Amino acid sequence: MRDALLFVVAAFVAVLLGCSTRPGDTPTGRAAPGGYLFVWVTDADSVDLNYLAVIDARDGSNTYGEVLATVAVPTRGRTRGHHTEHAMPAGDRLFANDFATGKTYIVDLTNPLAPLVADSFTVAGELMSPHSFERLPNGNVLATFQNRGPGNVNVGGIAALDPSGRLVRAASAEAGDRYIRPYSLAIVPELDRVVTGSADMRGHAESRVVQIWRLSDLALLHTIDIPEDWGAAAEPRVLTDGRTVLITTFGCSLLRVTGLTETTPGVERVYAFGGSNCALPVVAGDYWIQTVPDNGALVVLDVRQVDAPREVGRLRLGEGHWPHWISLDPEASRLVVTGYAATRHRVIVARFDAATGQLMLDEEFGAGDGRPGISFERDRWPHGATGPGDPHGAVFSR
Repeated sequence: MRDALLFVVAAFVAVLLGCSTRPGDTPTGRAAPGGYLFVWVTDADSVDLNYLAVIDARDGSNTYGEVLATVAVPTRGRTRGHHTEHAMPAGDRLFANDFATGKTYIVDLTNPLAPLVADSFTVAGELMSPHSFERLPNGNVLATFQNRGPGNVNVGGIAALDPSGRLVRAASAEAGDRYIRPYSLAIVPELDRVVTGSADMRGHAESRVVQIWRLSDLALLHTIDIPEDWGAAAEPRVLTDGRTVLITTFGCSLLRVTGLTETTPGVERVYAFGGSNCALPVVAGDYWIQTVPDNGALVVLDVRQVDAPREVGRLRLGEGHWPHWISLDPEASRLVVTGYAATRHRVIVARFDAATGQLMLDEEFGAGDGRPGISFERDRWPHGATGPGDPHGAVFSR
């Protein structure tokens, strides 16, 4: 009787929020894995606030592709909602960063239809300007920080944080007189290693290094210089063997880290995408899926032969599109895409065939305006009339 009453109350609340309650949902708004999209959004004029939008991603739902709820994060000064974690973590507390203010928010999505900001942090000891986050096997978070101290003066590092953002351990990325600004990272628990790239978010200088750390104590082991024409090493990822690390660069090269646990590791280029400003990748089984903004496309590589990847699929989003962020759903059957230019105010979903490596635009996840995805060019949201939004970090629910 009590459960039935809770379900009725939840359904009534869902109606008030403009949501639908479907068979299979629990009284807390739960759905099948990947049933919701959580999108970190900046107010387009960067003066009002950031907010986390919850989008219905349940196949067959009569509100598929619609915004069901938002939680606003009022912010002083200009904002720049940037990276979230790359996938929804166990525990449903998502790290979401505003790079302009240097503040990271921890959003509680235990009830997807009623998100709330549970905590926040700005520094980890002396480290400031956090950028990217990866979950550790124990549930803590390993994060890159661009700087030590205020401004963009001193080299940052990496830090382990507990799920509330409190500092556990930190280490500096400083390596001689090299210009280093830790950007993104990959964790390799099986080998007790972490790999980071380096690129300055503020664009003050070029950085051309890959760094290798020991995971167990965050000791910096190696700093590897890479050729200028490869571009800055941006986004490392671990392949499904749990040991191999590839890194995409902003110069659209794909690099492989060699000898990761040896005394003299190295980096070799194994592929060139042909663009000049590649962004985030994801690993989906035997495939590496890469955003190539110059071509307005997502490119799929078969990486089973890691020293000779080959293209097996390509999805073009259309003229003027600039895909940047991508993330997989838990079943590796869909991708969410956000970006810049014609993609700036859009959230796009693509279907992925894990057997063939082919991508196809999800036409059902659309605004009906002849462009891919749904539009964030609107005046009103559940949190108020704050105008158009710029989506960036986006993940599917677990």
